[in-house]
Amino acid sequence: MTNVVSFASRAQAARPVTHMRGLAPLLNAFAHERRLSGDAYWLKENAELLGILSALGRQLSQEELAIYQPFLDRAESMIKFYPQYYRTILGVVTALEELGHPGDFGARLADWIIAEGWIDAEVNDLQRGEVRHLLARHGRKLEVEGLDGRLMRFLSRPATFALPNPRAAYDLTHTIFYLADYGRRSFDLPDAALKSLLQLGCLAHLEQNGDLLAEVLLCLRFCGQPLPPLWLDHVRGEAKAFRIEAQPCADSSDAYHIFLVNQWLIGAIGENAFGEEHFGPTGYGPQTRNGPMSSTRPMSFRLARPVISPLREWSQALDRLGARRSTDWTRMRSLCAPYLSPQALAVADAGAEASPEFAGFFASFARVGGPAPFSPPQREMA
Repeated sequence: MTNVVSFASRAQAARPVTHMRGLAPLLNAFAHERRLSGDAYWLKENAELLGILSALGRQLSQEELAIYQPFLDRAESMIKFYPQYYRTILGVVTALEELGHPGDFGARLADWIIAEGWIDAEVNDLQRGEVRHLLARHGRKLEVEGLDGRLMRFLSRPATFALPNPRAAYDLTHTIFYLADYGRRSFDLPDAALKSLLQLGCLAHLEQNGDLLAEVLLCLRFCGQPLPPLWLDHVRGEAKAFRIEAQPCADSSDAYHIFLVNQWLIGAIGENAFGEEHFGPTGYGPQTRNGPMSSTRPMSFRLARPVISPLREWSQALDRLGARRSTDWTRMRSLCAPYLSPQALAVADAGAEASPEFAGFFASFARVGGPAPFSPPQREMA
């Protein structure tokens, strides 16, 4: 591939912005306190935070935007040395410009990506869909033959999403994010794809996985579908349970992503995202005995979760039943009950009562049937 063209910034008049009181400490923690600036983890976390704020239609003050100036100052050298991260770098730049940063760096970066043919380096259709989505944010149209058809075939197999498979689950939600432009335009799902999304929601609720459940609810919102109150209540409950601590995040095991997606959903339904219940009345930042925390302190996100999820308990119980498994929920509840905790039973009962498409979900989740028994070939004696 050829050398990168110069991306030197061209000055533009700053767009009017609405100051968001107290966002600076949250932005500063992600930009300067949690990860080494510019590495892969840094790019991922900041692309997610800034992309969510952009999807919510927010605008940042000049002070808040200035937090990311060190990244923008070295973005050109970064893309030259780490072109394999071009999607995430473009995501951060795109979000910053949509949040109010002046300039056309993102558009010129998009042109370079097209000219260099970086989409040909992508291994799967989800990544191609993300590239197409990001380029479209800058008015660049990228044609990928058969992409929409292949993505829709992936979405339209409900049984795929009734079994624990994190890769498939998040590929489904992110496919819808890209096709719906993160909620900026309405998007209609075919019936089979909607069943897939609802069955994934059933699985996420049974797992008590608020991260995945919030993404499913966002997808339903973007597709104009009603949000099941049972699922929404779970996300709202977690919103009140987060603990944000003034300490560095030593690894990637904290709950930052759950927090971000949780708050994205809260904002998408018109409620107060990133609100004072987490950060205090005078600004963002965990509370100390003497008031709100300094804007230059790190943040670590904590959320208590069960050691063993109800979904795992149910999978293990069904596995123990062997050939006695059936798609009959009432019968399976009775047979599995001796192997389940009261919590696992209560969560499943609530899902059976109030989760849409639960019957279809359980029919696949029970894993009845399958291929013919395997019989290894007999070796003939010499």
